[in-house]
Amino acid sequence: MKKRLKLIAIVYAVAVTMGIASCSSSRQGVHSDIKRPEPGQIQAALDSICSEGYNLYIAERVNWVATDMVLEHYSEGDFGGNVIWQPTDSTWRAVFFDKEGKNSVFELDYNSRSGESSWTYETRPVTNEEQSQWELKSVMFDNVYEQYRDSIRYRSDYGRLNFDLVRIDANTMRLYILQGVERPGVIPFGNDFSIDFDNEGKTMAFRRYHKSFIPMLTVDEEGNKTTATYHSHLRDNPYITPTDICNFLLYRNDEMKQTYIVSTALNGEIIYNAESNSAVFIPREVMEKIGKKGK
Repeated sequence: MKKRLKLIAIVYAVAVTMGIASCSSSRQGVHSDIKRPEPGQIQAALDSICSEGYNLYIAERVNWVATDMVLEHYSEGDFGGNVIWQPTDSTWRAVFFDKEGKNSVFELDYNSRSGESSWTYETRPVTNEEQSQWELKSVMFDNVYEQYRDSIRYRSDYGRLNFDLVRIDANTMRLYILQGVERPGVIPFGNDFSIDFDNEGKTMAFRRYHKSFIPMLTVDEEGNKTTATYHSHLRDNPYITPTDICNFLLYRNDEMKQTYIVSTALNGEIIYNAESNSAVFIPREVMEKIGKKGK
């Protein structure tokens, strides 16, 4: 494992130094049926996914923190629901309602650019905007249940499902459905879905990101912290996914800096770096060349 990590670290450094265009210039060793997009297209796709994945991570963190703070003063039966949304691209708001849905009993605001947050337990009437967000959420969840309840699977022995709404653009909201874990030392890859909605809550698209559930351990059999995770994507899923990024950031240990995805479709590996929230693609032929030089 240490030898492989050292090799990949060298490859990663070379890729960053040379630039992805240089890395993909050679076609030696590429399977004849592999047709990669241009290097710039691959990097643009990775940059976009990293941005969305980090936004999803913020959504889930706000959900976690707000729920924990509410449960410090209330039990689950004391409130009637909640809404979490983005008033702007960089701000998040979580509001929890009383059982009648008429008053807010907790509000949390978070700015993802500044990292500043504020909250209050003051009881006050629900605003028109909050009521609209609640009604829209209800419509979307009703549509999810009616149309996709038989398509969504999860492992209850690991944890419950988590739901996060992320604004994609002015006309699209994306509901992510993630496998939660209540076991310590596990990163859940898989059992992840998304559903796109228009501004009226009508469904536009459904996606399942992984075909199986892949629980990755953050400690080895001897109790030592692992420093990276690896998993493979089939040809219908060529890139790292926003859900991969979100769950890696949420559940990794403090020594885990990178996660690696073997891309069957692109015939190479994608390396994601948590500290910079960035990803690069390394073609297999480049890894093989550097591997030979390292022997």
